[in-house]
Amino acid sequence: MTAMRLSPWVADRLVCPHDGLPLSRSATTLQCPRGHAHRIVNGIPIIFRDDVEETHWHATQAREAPDEGYPSSSTHGVSDYVQSAISATGGYMYRPVVGRLTEYPIPAMRLAPGRGRTLLDLGCNWGRWSIAAARAGYRVVGIDPSLPAVQAAYDVAKQLGVQADFVVGDARYLPFADDTFDTVFSYSVLQHFSKSDVRQTLADCARVLHADGLSLIQMANGLGLRSLFHQAKRRFREPKLFQVRYWTPRELEDTFSSLIGPSTTSIDGFLTLNAQPDEAHLLPARYRIVVGVSEAFRSIGQHVPQLRYVADSLYVESQKRGSIS
Repeated sequence: MTAMRLSPWVADRLVCPHDGLPLSRSATTLQCPRGHAHRIVNGIPIIFRDDVEETHWHATQAREAPDEGYPSSSTHGVSDYVQSAISATGGYMYRPVVGRLTEYPIPAMRLAPGRGRTLLDLGCNWGRWSIAAARAGYRVVGIDPSLPAVQAAYDVAKQLGVQADFVVGDARYLPFADDTFDTVFSYSVLQHFSKSDVRQTLADCARVLHADGLSLIQMANGLGLRSLFHQAKRRFREPKLFQVRYWTPRELEDTFSSLIGPSTTSIDGFLTLNAQPDEAHLLPARYRIVVGVSEAFRSIGQHVPQLRYVADSLYVESQKRGSIS
């Protein structure tokens, strides 16, 4: 029997995404009482519904993965998965350093210290934000549809001496029991979902949050200057596949409020959807300038909140309805 990589606390809170029933383990599968079976690959549970269209082809790859998973390697002390995926997870500014990283780009969380509270990282990929949250004192569980990404997340967390758990699954149908998490976080993920899939995801986020739970989710602002440029480039046509979907601040606040609870938007950044100042030293000089300008305008926005209407990247903070004030 392959050893589960999950901590017992997380393993005890896994449920079948079909029916919400607890999962029991037998050899290399997790099974619910109604017969839905989910593979365990290289100690990592692969938990999807098989009756819905996937959000990403990685889910199909995970279903078909070999039992031993995929081999891992590193260059300059950095996981080769991260070396190749960094421009996808960190944004276009990382293209010049693909394959050349000498350290992991770990951002700072814009959340209060965790003090042991639980956090679910939606679309965690190789774990950059999960590691940031763990360093901030949260008990972290990351979920992503990509098995190679989740394998890398375990490897990177171990390499950096960070404790975190990771599951392969679908953010729309979370394989966790009700009221499991204090916080749900997501960055540069839901902006790629169709708006109907976002609504499904938010409803499930509300389900797994505690009564006093909080969500903090990054989204792309359709009124941002760079966002308008990119929408114009595609002639304002409907996005396809994993292209970015754009929302207005009011649309975000209304949608998140209706599905989770009272919500507000705040500025994440300008000129890019991924400008993180703690990572800027890894970027070429021209992009460090972009990050600096973004941070300058974000600082001004703390005193002039109307600037959020032209920011390119927004955070939506939601307090679960019915929470204790």
